[in-house]
Amino acid sequence: MSKFRFIAIDGEGKERKGMVDAGSRQDAVKQIRSYGLTPARVTVVRSAGEGDSSATVTRSSSGKATKRPMYLGSAIKKKALSEFTRKLATLLQAGLTLIRSLEVLKDQEKNVVFRWILNNMIESIQSGSTFSDALAAFPKEFDFLYVNMARAGEASGMLEVSLARLATYLEKTERMKSRLASAMTYPTVVMIFSFLIVLLLLIFVVPKFEGIFSEQIGDDKMPILTVYVLAVSDFLVAYWYAVFGGLFGGFLLFKLFGATRPGRQLYDWLKIKFFGVGDLFTKIYVIRFSRTLGTLIESSVPILEALRITKDTCGNLHVEAAVENVRNRVKDGEGIASTLTEAKIFPTMVTSMVEVGEETGDLPQMLGQIADVYDEEVDNSISSLTSMVQPLMIVFMALAIVLIILALFLPFLKILQGFSSF
Repeated sequence: MSKFRFIAIDGEGKERKGMVDAGSRQDAVKQIRSYGLTPARVTVVRSAGEGDSSATVTRSSSGKATKRPMYLGSAIKKKALSEFTRKLATLLQAGLTLIRSLEVLKDQEKNVVFRWILNNMIESIQSGSTFSDALAAFPKEFDFLYVNMARAGEASGMLEVSLARLATYLEKTERMKSRLASAMTYPTVVMIFSFLIVLLLLIFVVPKFEGIFSEQIGDDKMPILTVYVLAVSDFLVAYWYAVFGGLFGGFLLFKLFGATRPGRQLYDWLKIKFFGVGDLFTKIYVIRFSRTLGTLIESSVPILEALRITKDTCGNLHVEAAVENVRNRVKDGEGIASTLTEAKIFPTMVTSMVEVGEETGDLPQMLGQIADVYDEEVDNSISSLTSMVQPLMIVFMALAIVLIILALFLPFLKILQGFSSF
C-alpha cells in the first residue's frame, strides 16, 4: 500500500486536499471518487530521498523539471481560451489523439503559464486521469461549464463534438462582450474628456480673472452667475485633494458595497429595472441563459446539472434565483416554461419559445434560436442607447463650457459699461 496526496473538487466547486492509502493510483482515484469528490491531482507520496511530487514541480516530456510560474488570476484570456478550444476540437476531428493534440497546442503556445498548464494536463492524462479531471485541476482557467461540457463529451464518446459546441459558445459570448465594450468606449471617452475640460477651466483659467473682476467692479456688483462659478473655482483650487479623494472614496465605497450581498442584490435589481438600461441587461441575461442551457443540453448534460451550471453563469442574483427556482420545479416534474413565466424576469416571447421547444422535443435548437434573436436585439439596443447617450454627453460639455464663458463675459460687460459712463 502506498500513500497518495490528492487535490480534488467537491460538489460546490471548492478545492479539497488530503491523503489516501491505496495499492495503485487508479485505486486512489476510485477511493477519492467514492467520497463524492472529483480528483484534480493525485500524486504518490515519496520519501525525502526520492524527491517531492508537489503540485509546484512537474516533469516535462523531456524529463526536465518544470517549476510552476508565478501568476495571479487566470492564466489565459477568454478570447485565447475560445481559440484553444476551437483548435483542440479541430485536431480531434482530424483524427489525432487527445494527448497528441494537447502536445501540438502546447508546442505552439507562447504563453509560458498556459504552456505549463497544458504540460500538467498531459502528464495527468498519461497517468490515468480523464480530460475533464485534468481541466478541473485549474478552475480559474476552466470553469464549471467548460469542465462539465468536456465530461459530457467523454461520457458520450464525442469529445470533439462537445468541444466544437463549446468553442462556438465561447466565440459568440466573446463577440457579444466585444460589441458591448466597443459601443461603450466612445461615450465613456467623451464623458471623461468633458469632465477634465470643465475641471481644467475651473482650476486654471477662471481664477486668473477673479482679481480683475474684484478690482474693476467689486465683489458686491458681481453678476450672480459669475459669483457661483468663482465660488466653485475657489473651492476646487483650495480643496482639490478633497474633491479627488472624495471621488476615489465614493468609487471605493461603491465597490465595497457592491461586494456585499445586499449591495449586489441592489445593483443587480437596478440592472434589470433601471430606465434605459434595464431592457438591455435583461436581453443580455436571456442570451446567457439560452445559449448556456441550450449548449449543455445539446451536449447531453443532464437537465438538472445543466440548469445548475446555467445558474452559475447568469451573473445576476435575481436571475440566478429564478433559474434555481426553475431547477427545483423541474426536479419536481414541472416544465421549464411555466416556471420561467412565474419568475417575471424573462420576456413573454422567451417563455413561449421555450414552451414550444419542450412540446416539440427540440428545446436545445429553440434555445439557440432565442439567443440568436436576442443577439440582434442587443445590437439594436446598444445602437439606440449610444445614439442617445452621445448627444447628451456633447450637450453637457457644451452647456458647462458656455456657462463658464458666460460667467467670465458678463463682468467684462459691466466693466465696459463703467468706461462708457465717464
